[in-house]
Amino acid sequence: MSSKSNGSIFWMVLNIAVGAMLAIGGIWALQNGGDFGCEALTGMFSGDMKNIVRIVFGVIELLSGIFIILQLFIGDRMGKLGSILKLIIVIVWAIAIIMADFLNGGFLKPNFLNWTYELAMHLIVLCALLVTRD
Repeated sequence: MSSKSNGSIFWMVLNIAVGAMLAIGGIWALQNGGDFGCEALTGMFSGDMKNIVRIVFGVIELLSGIFIILQLFIGDRMGKLGSILKLIIVIVWAIAIIMADFLNGGFLKPNFLNWTYELAMHLIVLCALLVTRD
C-alpha cells in the first residue's frame, strides 16, 4: 500500500472517531450527563441555565458529530452549518482545557503525572478536532 492510501485510511478513521466521540458526547449531554467539554461549560452555570446550556451544547455536539461522519460519504453538502458548529465545540474545548487543567490548580496537586496525562489527552482531542473535516 502506498503512503497516500495509508494516510487516507487514517484520516477516515480519525474523522469517524472524532464524529462518534462528539455524537456520543451530545447524546450523553442530552441524557443529563456530558463529556469533558460539556461538564466544564455547564460548571459555570447553575439551576435552569445549567440545564439549558447542557441541552444546547448537547445538540451542537450531536449535530457536529453526525456532520463530520456524513461528510466522509456525501461531501460538504451541509454548507457552513457544520463548520460553525465545529468551531463552537473547538472554542468550548479550548476554554475547558484552560479552566479545568490550569485555572483549578490541578498542576499544583501532588499527582503531577496524572495531571500531565489528563492534559495530554485533552490536547490530543483538541488537535483531532482541529485537523478533522469541518
